[in-house]
Amino acid sequence: MLATAVIFARESLEASLIVAIIFSYLKKSFAQKPLYRQVWLGIGTALVLDFILGFGIWITIHAYSGTVLQTELEGTTYFLAAVLLTGMSFWMKRESRYLKHHLQEAVEKSLHRNGWALSVLAGITVGREGLETAIFVLALSFHTTPFSMLAGALIGMTMGVYLSYGIYRLGSVIPLKTFFEVFGTLLLIFAAALIADGIEDFQQVRWLPGAHWVLWHTALLLPESSVLGDILHTFLGYAQSPTALQMLAYAGFLAITVPLYLKGRTPAPSKTAQE
Repeated sequence: MLATAVIFARESLEASLIVAIIFSYLKKSFAQKPLYRQVWLGIGTALVLDFILGFGIWITIHAYSGTVLQTELEGTTYFLAAVLLTGMSFWMKRESRYLKHHLQEAVEKSLHRNGWALSVLAGITVGREGLETAIFVLALSFHTTPFSMLAGALIGMTMGVYLSYGIYRLGSVIPLKTFFEVFGTLLLIFAAALIADGIEDFQQVRWLPGAHWVLWHTALLLPESSVLGDILHTFLGYAQSPTALQMLAYAGFLAITVPLYLKGRTPAPSKTAQE
């Protein structure tokens, strides 16, 4: 539930900020109600398509429950989600200062084309967040109960909406960059956990070596099936019987990405970008 909440909070925060910036710019510059409807149409269409795609992938994978193919698909999903999480975290840290300016430019260009271009812009922008969320939730669904995922999603979305409202209202007091740095660091840890899970699956189907090089067994002390074990496994990558390759990949990934993420600096935006 914790990992689901963090992911939904982060994605809801970004999506809510995007929508708020678009509507704020339209209200300030144009104040035309039909434009609002076109934005909502694009957002609604994107979310429906994201749900259909995510549900279709989930049905496909679970149709092969208990087979080698399911394990292969699960492992692939873990690695795909880890790549997206990592890329998204670094991209948003770099773009957070310029997000408002870039969106306003995109809205302006869309309006110069035609009204429906605004629907496409809103749909693509928000739809990307929904697609990322669908893939992340799919990766979580293999080891999390539906109730836990639903509870985490509701908590995360509520947090994201309230945070976006607070940041939008107090932007000069609470930097947007700070929030994305915190969430980005948490998501990098989660990405490392997904990589470890993916390696475990690929070792089971003999795509990777080292399945028998187990470092320890802590099933009696803290089984993954317990509440605490499940939380630690899902969010931090805890494993009751990890292999050497899992631990090497987990530690190596964090040792490389976290320092790069925290030490990375983006140049201050120009006056034009700040306006």
